[in-house]
Amino acid sequence: MRGGDQQHSVRRSAWLIVAAALVPLLLFSIFQIGYSAREQRRVLEATALSDTKAVILRADGEVLRLQTLLDAMGTSAVLERGDFAAFRARVTRFFVLHKDVVAIEVRDARSGALLSASGRVDGQRLRAADGPPSMQTRFVGYATSPACRYLMFERTGVSGGRPVTLILLSRSETFVALLPPPRDFEVSALVGPKGRFLARTLKHDERFAQLSSQFVRDAVTSGKVSGLYRGRTLEGLENYTAFHRSGRTGWTAHLALGSDYIDSPARRYLASLGVAGILSLLLAGLLIAFAIRQILAARRLSERLQQAQKMEALGQLTGGIAHDFNNLLTPVIGTLDQLRRREGLDERGRRLAAGALSSAERAARLTQQLLAFSRRQRLAIAPIDVPLLLEGVTALVQRSISGKHPFRVEADPRARCVQSDRNQLELALLNLAINARDASPEGSPIVLRVTAEGERPDGDPERVVFAVADLGSGMNEATKARALEPFFTTKPAGRGTGLGLAQVFGVVEQSGGSVAIDSVPGEGTVVTLSLPAGTSSEVPPVPSTQEAASHPDLRPLRLLVVDDDAEVRTTIAQMLTERGHAVDAVAHGTTALAALAAEPFDLVIADFLMPMMNGAELIEEARRVRPGAKFLIVTGFADSDALRRACLDTATLAKPFTSGQLIAAVARSLGEGLSQPED
Repeated sequence: MRGGDQQHSVRRSAWLIVAAALVPLLLFSIFQIGYSAREQRRVLEATALSDTKAVILRADGEVLRLQTLLDAMGTSAVLERGDFAAFRARVTRFFVLHKDVVAIEVRDARSGALLSASGRVDGQRLRAADGPPSMQTRFVGYATSPACRYLMFERTGVSGGRPVTLILLSRSETFVALLPPPRDFEVSALVGPKGRFLARTLKHDERFAQLSSQFVRDAVTSGKVSGLYRGRTLEGLENYTAFHRSGRTGWTAHLALGSDYIDSPARRYLASLGVAGILSLLLAGLLIAFAIRQILAARRLSERLQQAQKMEALGQLTGGIAHDFNNLLTPVIGTLDQLRRREGLDERGRRLAAGALSSAERAARLTQQLLAFSRRQRLAIAPIDVPLLLEGVTALVQRSISGKHPFRVEADPRARCVQSDRNQLELALLNLAINARDASPEGSPIVLRVTAEGERPDGDPERVVFAVADLGSGMNEATKARALEPFFTTKPAGRGTGLGLAQVFGVVEQSGGSVAIDSVPGEGTVVTLSLPAGTSSEVPPVPSTQEAASHPDLRPLRLLVVDDDAEVRTTIAQMLTERGHAVDAVAHGTTALAALAAEPFDLVIADFLMPMMNGAELIEEARRVRPGAKFLIVTGFADSDALRRACLDTATLAKPFTSGQLIAAVARSLGEGLSQPED
């Protein structure tokens, strides 16, 4: 996985975590809204029911006042004596105190004849007989006139020894005033026990004494003391109505709220439950998605760990093989190099020696690929000029593919500098081009694309990406999974070692980059190398085309060679002796210390990995015996980082090597030749 993909994955996981954390907060807010809406409806209902009870209490108080007044009239002495003049005078005083009372009549209980009338009401009368018969003074009906609407109450009494009935008429507006104002409720009403309106805040004159709506009558006859019902007023208003029943008169107070007062909180409550349910499902989905991502990430991590462990084991194996091959190839290459330069050798012998030397050097390059894959060889990571690199790679690739495949380079001008080992990166790109050639039919193009990704504050890109694309046979998933393993190849026997992509992997990983393979069987393959970019100021100058043709001649030297491998030791001694140097060769560090104690040497050439005492330990002990002694370490040891840590101030030469390379290393160790070390 590339760095950008990793960052994207981390960001997506972070968003999932944030979303999963926010959803409970949203759920809490939604539930709070729903709870508030439910409480709002409950408060509205409770308030309406409380107000109906208050209306009934006020109405009962007014009825009690009128009943008390009528009782006082019915039990007065003047009425019992039949003194109607005095009775009317007394009633007149009551009218002054009780403005709502407009008339009090006395009628014969048997014939209904009017015996006395104080005040007069001309109009229609409706005897509803609504009052509870158990009460002595009770509400009995309605009276209407063009000017006003009245409620009738009656009481029995005795006047002059005969039974009489007292009738009191009170203005209905007195009871209308007991109802809440319209701003609190859409419609309010007092309704008698038979379902006729006693008082109403809307169209009172028109609805007075009329039957109420079926919804109201159902509530009146339900027998419930109080409650809430949904209905429609006579004007067509959809509403919720609270009602309460009087235990004294049987009257009911009805306070109607518009439907929205109740439905709106209910809708909000139901909507909050719906949204909460959706968010709960979303939260569950997010948690499931996060869990799946974590499981997949853990699986990918486990697969990468297994792959890393496998590659590490292969690296240790290949590193050990490379070390042993280096020791084996050192006498072979050294001997062939000497043989090739021998003056008495004929032309045919030189050709044979040169051919054998070329094969041995190819074997040495294979060990370098093994070391690059196994990360046991320290790369010379440095800024590389990308245009110069592409010039060299283009020449190498065109020679390798023999003109049978068009090769094209597409380079982003922003890609100017990359961090890697120049030689190893050239070899990696060449390996990819050769693989593309072998996988593609003749005439199929091979493209090297170089692009820049990201941008640092100084304007330079963060990474440089090299992609080698072909239109060849492609790879299936099983092949892709093993493509980077060493010695794995799909090529016919004799056409591939299986180290090409392994070398690419080793170089790129050690350079801090990544490798990706995108391939479809039958459609082609794209191998992408993503490497860290250098900055513009780090781009190295164009190297000089002049190189030293030969190393300077050295004065005859007194040299000591230390190597536990007899063939390697003999070969090194012969190379040096042929150049005119006096050489002593020993097999162990203890013998070398004794030789140094006996006489000084210009240079000690020692192997690094030896039994009992390695090269670093030999240097430490030798400088106690002979301070100022100079050393050159020759080694096929794979872990060159460990070698450099052990021999920080000592020149090294990697096995195998030729006579010229050895002499150059000797000159470098003594400060008389090239200043740049050869690893």
